[in-house]
Amino acid sequence: MESPGKMTKGNVGNTLRRFMRRKFILRPDKHIRVRIVSKPQPDGSEHMSAEDSPQLAAEGSDDANRGEGNRAECGIYISRRSRGVDFSSGVDSVEEVIDVHSDALSKESDLFRRLFEEMEKESQGEPPTIQIEASEENAFIRLLEFIDSSIVPSSSYEEIVDLLLASDEFQVRTCASECIDELVWKPNPELSCFKLCDKVHCASTRELLAKKAMNFVNNTMKENEDRNRLSIENELLQLPFSAIKAVFCIDSLEVESEDVLYDFMLYWARIHHPKPEDRYSAKELHLECLIRFTYLTHQKLEEALQCDFFYPESISKAVAEALLFQVGGTYHGGLASSNLFLERHYKRLPIVVTRLRFPEFDRCEVYFSLTEDELVKMYNLQLKRRETRDFQFGHQLFHLVASWNEDSGETCFGLSITAKARPLDDVVYTIRFLAKREVHDRAEFSEVGSDTLIPSSKSSAGSNDLIPGFWPEFFSCTCCYMIAGTLRLCVEITCKR
Repeated sequence: MESPGKMTKGNVGNTLRRFMRRKFILRPDKHIRVRIVSKPQPDGSEHMSAEDSPQLAAEGSDDANRGEGNRAECGIYISRRSRGVDFSSGVDSVEEVIDVHSDALSKESDLFRRLFEEMEKESQGEPPTIQIEASEENAFIRLLEFIDSSIVPSSSYEEIVDLLLASDEFQVRTCASECIDELVWKPNPELSCFKLCDKVHCASTRELLAKKAMNFVNNTMKENEDRNRLSIENELLQLPFSAIKAVFCIDSLEVESEDVLYDFMLYWARIHHPKPEDRYSAKELHLECLIRFTYLTHQKLEEALQCDFFYPESISKAVAEALLFQVGGTYHGGLASSNLFLERHYKRLPIVVTRLRFPEFDRCEVYFSLTEDELVKMYNLQLKRRETRDFQFGHQLFHLVASWNEDSGETCFGLSITAKARPLDDVVYTIRFLAKREVHDRAEFSEVGSDTLIPSSKSSAGSNDLIPGFWPEFFSCTCCYMIAGTLRLCVEITCKR
């Protein structure tokens, strides 16, 4: 099979004709008309994966999902690359009617299903028409072969990318998934997946690319944390803004915490806009739209107000909305409808920290929650623990850990708080652990444990069995601490002056 990058004058339609002569696994029952149009292309950019730069995926996703944007008229689909090309003017343009299995195409692709339904309603007896550009021919035929056999043959990196973009164009999600799995075995898979995020139009394909890339990054870092983290981050920082935007607009993106993402975005901005005179162009990117300020720590919110990569009025509004969201109640658990307030998949739980000052002592209250899904994963997948992001109280840095434990054959729910650095003086912290429960048709926090923490001699406090009998009651749906599918917890830390 010829690479799309090697398509030359006079061989347009050769791959299509070879496909017409092959033996099908699924018996064809209908026809489709394939129209291949030619247009002049710069050298080295003929194939879809090389220098193709369609509009940002987020902007084109609606068209791709509905399949309406490239439809010239009923029963005709015009690919993005072939729009505006005059079929009659192309010297090498061809048109062929090929046999296909309509049920298989309709099952795999919403786009083909709509085309067949339209032609049946019209009752004209004409087959639906697919118009593609000459450089798309090989990838389109390979897509039809995949639908017939469900197999992605061993291919070069360029051919896999071409097939992935074709499956995204024609909304064949199973093929897109197979291609992404193949990309993982190619060199620099995380960069390939991140770069492709802004070339695909289907939201599900974009999310799968980002998820595969993040999984690879996380697994690689576990093997050799320091070297790989530095290497991968340096490579990611070289990505163009279109790729950065496509990745960080994804709600299901798994990240350590929003603070980590914020630091990455600013580091990227400093690399690509290093000079003071570049700040205006950086502000025009509106990086604040990619950051979920509601899940930043107060320290990062304060830093954001002083950052010259944001417009002052825009960042002030974002920080004000974040603070209102955080003080409006305990941690919301991702229940908000707006993207601004929607929680990502954080490895470290988002928390809300409230600082209270009294004449004789200081106190902070740390609120966080675990959803049913998070608890089930903690139990079934043996993840055993969920850590919160770090937070600061006075000069001391803390973090919380919710854990699944086993003691004498009994499953337990534990909660502990850890001081991350040894202080210079002996400070005593009194800790109270609280959980919200329903009492007389009212939901209120009640104490479930207490402890004392002296960082200079004891770095952690808590209990391996904070709520006795929690797991059996949780799975029997009789746990009084599960309110609207969420376990809401609070840790109260008091330090005498």
